[in-house]
Amino acid sequence: MSAWYEALRMLRASVIARMWVGTLVFVVLGGLWLQVPDSHLWEVVFSILFACGFLALLFWFYGEFLGRMLKLVREERWWLRWILLAAVIVVWWLLQMSIDKCFEHRELYAGYWTSRIPHFLRGLRTYEHLVLLQDWLYLSMRLIVTGLLLPVAVVAAISRLRENTKRILTAWSRWWYWVAVLACGWMAYVVSDRLLHWIPKHGLEIEIWSLLMRLGLVYTLDTLLACFVLAVVVTALQRDTASSLNNR
Repeated sequence: MSAWYEALRMLRASVIARMWVGTLVFVVLGGLWLQVPDSHLWEVVFSILFACGFLALLFWFYGEFLGRMLKLVREERWWLRWILLAAVIVVWWLLQMSIDKCFEHRELYAGYWTSRIPHFLRGLRTYEHLVLLQDWLYLSMRLIVTGLLLPVAVVAAISRLRENTKRILTAWSRWWYWVAVLACGWMAYVVSDRLLHWIPKHGLEIEIWSLLMRLGLVYTLDTLLACFVLAVVVTALQRDTASSLNNR
């Protein structure tokens, strides 16, 4: 619990505001990039240059953001840090795609497992329960993958992986780190799903304003939870540094 308290102490208003505004800017820029047509050669070239500039700005922003939170020896070769961070993101994306393949067939799996259980149990809405169970299972798998790669991404964004391997392994071994990752992920999923699917029946104009308010609320909540998880990662890495210094 003391680790969570330390993480909460890192979440100053300036830190949360920087993350809130910065992420919103990248969301807007990403949306603008998707609107770039590709019917002409110059538009394709512009789209590629836009994407490269977007990624460079993204890596620079979050590298500086994490560097202010975590005091590690900076890797002077910024291009190497960006390549390592990009590699971590690609690995995360590939693992998420593997989970997506299973998620797409969850109804098929639920139907097969329902057909294998005794007949007298099929009246207990077993099929719906199995689909719901798989939803939570695949969500938890996504969170576990994210939890495994998040300390690696944090270190890769600002420092040297080789010199901080022990810190990453120590962060993985902290039970309070995994509780924070899973709890925040589950909370973001449940609250976001409930808010975005709730529709007030009071006319189109009210529904539009309600949707905008709910989007802002969900975005703010997810940003707060993401900042807390990052603060927990920083706490886990810093605690390993402190324990190493105490043992000397």
